[in-house]
Amino acid sequence: MREGLLEIFQESHRELRPPAPIPELRIEFFAFANVNNTIRLRQGKLLVRLSDLLEGAPDAVLRAIAHILLAKMYRRPIDRGQAARYRKYLASHEIVRKTHLVRQMRGR
Repeated sequence: MREGLLEIFQESHRELRPPAPIPELRIEFFAFANVNNTIRLRQGKLLVRLSDLLEGAPDAVLRAIAHILLAKMYRRPIDRGQAARYRKYLASHEIVRKTHLVRQMRGR
């Protein structure tokens, strides 16, 4: 796992649910056929899968992803700034190109 990623998710959890204890987190990069990210709560553990295309993403983008996933998980409103930051990164030329190549290789 990328250094600092666990802390990013823990900080986002504290922001969204301050009084609640932070559940055990398992975060992994996964080879999706697209830029997908998932979060699940199983047996008191949060299981997070991030697209492997995001391994090199800046911390600000990873913070945005953490916020978005956790906000959806806990049915909280998603901060517009975080959503815009993530969309802007996905729309960058480099990521669009990588996504297209990965879709061709991994897609059906």
